[in-house]
Amino acid sequence: MHWQTLTFFGDSMLLLPSAVVMAFALFYNTSRFATVIAWLGSFGVAGLVVSISKVLFLGFLIGSARYNFTGFSGHTTMSTTFWPIFFWFIARGFALKRPLTLVFIGYLFALAIAYSRLVLHAHSPSEVISGFLLGAGCSLAFLALQRKVAFKPINAVELIIIIALPLTLFLQGKPATTQHFLGTLAAKIAGMEHPHTRQQLLSLDQ
Repeated sequence: MHWQTLTFFGDSMLLLPSAVVMAFALFYNTSRFATVIAWLGSFGVAGLVVSISKVLFLGFLIGSARYNFTGFSGHTTMSTTFWPIFFWFIARGFALKRPLTLVFIGYLFALAIAYSRLVLHAHSPSEVISGFLLGAGCSLAFLALQRKVAFKPINAVELIIIIALPLTLFLQGKPATTQHFLGTLAAKIAGMEHPHTRQQLLSLDQ
């Protein structure tokens, strides 16, 4: 069960509203719309690329049988985009001397979530590795743009307010139905009754 718990930290049910909360927190602590736009842009690009890759496969069977690739791992991509920035926000807000240490912890946490997707047989190695690289690219791009941004300090009460919604969602533990939604959307776009499956892709390599 602990793998299921860990993997939920990469679920869109948790990360989508958490990303919105992060946007408000960033504006409060930086007073810069540019920072908010950069954050929502990086997180949005990550989600959009994942969604497009899944729709292309589910609707049009565009993938790789050789590498068992049906699209970027959403849990891996979004957690690698979100968690390093979350830890960076805490480090900057509390004026820690080595904020990059917490960023590194964020990437390690995302890596653990990525590994949980393999343990649960939810994705192939190619999907997890590519998802991690995509998410890392988006989060690193955001961090590169925020190197010299001034940050207001935060206190424990403000931190509790920031994590209240994510914590509530985590305690509920209800995963999102994103995959089902994308499958239905892809089938509708492609004019099919049912979306394609991994087995159909792998059969092409036989």
